[in-house]
Amino acid sequence: TTLFRSRAGDVSGPLCPDLCGPKNSIHFGNCLSTVPDKKIYNGEWQGKEVILKINMSWFEEFEKRQKITDLAAVSSFQEDVSSRVKTLFGDCSHCNKLVFRLLSLGDGDGDETVSASEARTFISLLQLVEPMMLMVLNESKHTVDFFGYCGGLYVVEKVSFVASDVFGNTWELIELSLLPDVFEPLQKLLNYGNRAMNLVGSSLLKMARNLGYARTVAKCPVIGASFQVYINNRRKKFDFAYSLLDATLDTSSTPYGLAQSCDVHLGNYGITTTSTVKLIDLDLMCPHVFLRTLLEQKKCVSDWDCFVGRFDFCWSTCDKTKGTCKTLLGIQDLHMVCESVFPLLFRHPNYLEPTDHNMTRLKRAIRKLAVFCSEIPVVYSSAELRRNILTVKKRLKSVDIMVANEY
Repeated sequence: TTLFRSRAGDVSGPLCPDLCGPKNSIHFGNCLSTVPDKKIYNGEWQGKEVILKINMSWFEEFEKRQKITDLAAVSSFQEDVSSRVKTLFGDCSHCNKLVFRLLSLGDGDGDETVSASEARTFISLLQLVEPMMLMVLNESKHTVDFFGYCGGLYVVEKVSFVASDVFGNTWELIELSLLPDVFEPLQKLLNYGNRAMNLVGSSLLKMARNLGYARTVAKCPVIGASFQVYINNRRKKFDFAYSLLDATLDTSSTPYGLAQSCDVHLGNYGITTTSTVKLIDLDLMCPHVFLRTLLEQKKCVSDWDCFVGRFDFCWSTCDKTKGTCKTLLGIQDLHMVCESVFPLLFRHPNYLEPTDHNMTRLKRAIRKLAVFCSEIPVVYSSAELRRNILTVKKRLKSVDIMVANEY
């Protein structure tokens, strides 16, 4: 649909020539999504691997704007962009800079003139939280890079690993290639999928560990040449935790005001080849101003009515005298990372570490850190948020040192 409409001149965007023109440099791969309202694909753009996304609600927004005359679409473009920024961030001190940057991005062909097609396309895209927040945070090193759009299709960076694949189980193999000849009998079994791969991989490593050769096997050049492996170990877990705290600060404290992810879990974070954590799903990344407005507009009879996204991520309490939700938030991303993600991250021992390692002491320390985090109040300034995150990072470092000293 985007292809046909682009060729007809109905939609536009900087990537339309790559999608629909003679370049044809955007290629779709496997579909990764499991929900009908959002299509996500592996793909290729200009010779590099990317992720292609299409939120089907963009088409609804675009159809509304098709009813507006060309003159009205163009003349209201700047006001529409300003209005969207104000809805999300209020009257922030740097909002004018954001408006100026978005106006430039809305000029899809870069000719310094916004057409009706460009106005309709871009304003429709801004109504979707993820592409809007990707553009807002595109200078952050902790969000996937936003490469551009054509109509409702937008293209983002593909990271090497997804945190839930790496840390969701005790041990994971990523993109296992052909094994050396000595392991050839296992080849067919591994081709049945990730579950079989994990089962066989963990069994091999467990046997090696029991025989005292786990570290030797993992460092073997032949094995290393045949596997693209991300093996859990204590160091990688702590490095991930530190980078996750950095990502929480970077994405929660924008130049335009605080923001909050209403969907914090390992599956929404990626890991680059340099071990940098990046937020890969921003569908429920809400600026505080917008989030508090959404809560204030909700009618309620109990606290269970007062949430955005999932109940345990972005919630407030019910003002039963008014029958509406309060705007004071009950939790922030730091709480979810510290109280939910860290215990999950450190819950299992690792195959490459000694079996007699005192996991009980580590788990106790992580639980103690979670209790400490639960007592941190919700804050509404970047300075306070930074102070809280740095305090948690310092305490996590103490746990890291304690565990390291036991080796």
